Amino acid sequence: MTKDSATRHHRRLLLTAGIAGGLTALAGAGVASAGPREHIDRQGFGKPGEERRNRAAVLRAFARQNAGGDIYEILHDEVEWTIVNGRTYTSKAEFLTQGSAPILDRLASALVMTIQDMWIDGDIVIIRFEGDATAIDGVDYHNEYCWIWQMRGGRVVRCHAFLDMIAVRELVDRIELT
Repeated sequence: MTKDSATRHHRRLLLTAGIAGGLTALAGAGVASAGPREHIDRQGFGKPGEERRNRAAVLRAFARQNAGGDIYEILHDEVEWTIVNGRTYTSKAEFLTQGSAPILDRLASALVMTIQDMWIDGDIVIIRFEGDATAIDGVDYHNEYCWIWQMRGGRVVRCHAFLDMIAVRELVDRIELT
């Protein structure tokens, strides 16, 4: 195992442990411990129709992103987006300019988002995914994310985002924007 792969593996373990703890706290032990790739909680308070609609909206947003579009179209204009161990943004415009732009502006290619797991319970959708792109300096960018979305009317109204902030910091420090 190379030093880079060992570092990535170590960060992945730390991120997974943090996500597991956060999921347990935010979503309840039953949803957090789901084994399958996708879990719809039929014993919770969620309505099956609402869960199907939320699942479809999330999958459309990820497909749009991976086709070169914008996943953030799913955000409500007044979304509350919290980067765990970071800060909270109180609108879509604020998050896009101050939260996501520092990453996306440094990428030469679209961020390909590959869903690893998804859990759904009523209006809550938890998506664990990997994001991969090429930075403008030609170096690969890889990050692991877990977003906990609260949905309303097919839009995200609240998010708790877990991600590897070391990977973000390395990208931002390496590429200075002019």
